[in-house]
Amino acid sequence: MNLILFKYILKNYVLVFFATLFALTAIVLLFDIIELLRSAAKRENVAFINVLVLGLLKSPQMIHIILPFVTLISAVIFFLKYSSSSELIVMRAVGMSVWNFITPIVAFVFVLGVFDITIFNPFAALTAKQFERLEERVGMTNSNPFSWSEKGFWLREADENQIVVLRAGRVRQQDNDVVLDRVSLFELNPNGLLKRQVESDVAFLVKGNLTMPKAFVINPITEESQTKQVESIKTSFSLERILERFDEPRTMSFWRFPNFIQFLKESGFATAEHTMYFNELIAYPITLVAMLLIAAVFTLPPTTRQGKILIRIVLAILSGFILYFLGRVTNVLGLSQSLPYVLAAWGPSLIIIPLCLSALLHTEDG
Repeated sequence: MNLILFKYILKNYVLVFFATLFALTAIVLLFDIIELLRSAAKRENVAFINVLVLGLLKSPQMIHIILPFVTLISAVIFFLKYSSSSELIVMRAVGMSVWNFITPIVAFVFVLGVFDITIFNPFAALTAKQFERLEERVGMTNSNPFSWSEKGFWLREADENQIVVLRAGRVRQQDNDVVLDRVSLFELNPNGLLKRQVESDVAFLVKGNLTMPKAFVINPITEESQTKQVESIKTSFSLERILERFDEPRTMSFWRFPNFIQFLKESGFATAEHTMYFNELIAYPITLVAMLLIAAVFTLPPTTRQGKILIRIVLAILSGFILYFLGRVTNVLGLSQSLPYVLAAWGPSLIIIPLCLSALLHTEDG
């Protein structure tokens, strides 16, 4: 394929793509800000600037979600423009096939998908974390008493009498209980001054009780220490509450998933949600290519009848939504482990792409 023609097609599609991306992102941002304003109206002293910042922080995640539809709509616009003009006819007259025409666009979309999961995704995960923190700071959501990482677990619980901060080097699920290794517990008064420190090699969280056998208790006021056979503390935390507060997959960087999934496996916690999301990220470039090919099937064949053009646009967009909802169905099947994770993530696109290629072959070669 002629390099000049390759650049010409690519340049024109990129312009259409980013114009579509800008328009859809602006619409989504507007609706997000309206929704955030409704939530802020139920709270006190939430400034508009905070709502605006929250909307902007949420935008990178929304861009990741709408990118397949941006690919579909921009491709429909681009292909319709060329199929209804004389440019595509001239290109075909000089021996250019449909494959030569869509190759630059497929290459761009695939590279864009790789860029999204490897570079843009970590940025979107960071802004999602900042979004949650700002929500907590301005009082639009409850604060998170948990902090997770592969290096340890932090827990904070406060009432009017004292504040309890706990750190564990490792957390494991054992049946319906939680086992914490290398535990350090700090009891503080409401002013934040340390009242007591408890160290233990292991602790058990069972039915609202945190039990630490052979606990080493330090009193910083009297500078005395003692070893207790069993130290038990009442707590409102449970296995269910801990599981609810895991880092959501959307707030995690693509590069963090392998280590975090391994950490969950070693701790005995369920990995289905994170593993499924990780596989969907890996399949993301192929999903974008599938959306592009759907647009090509319905809008590349030339037609001069206005009615047929409208029908093809509707069918292209409808097919894109069918692919999206098929992905949601296989996602549920993957989470329930009715399908292997790889098949659940890759299946919809790997079904659609051969169908689209067959349709394009039929159109091109008759």
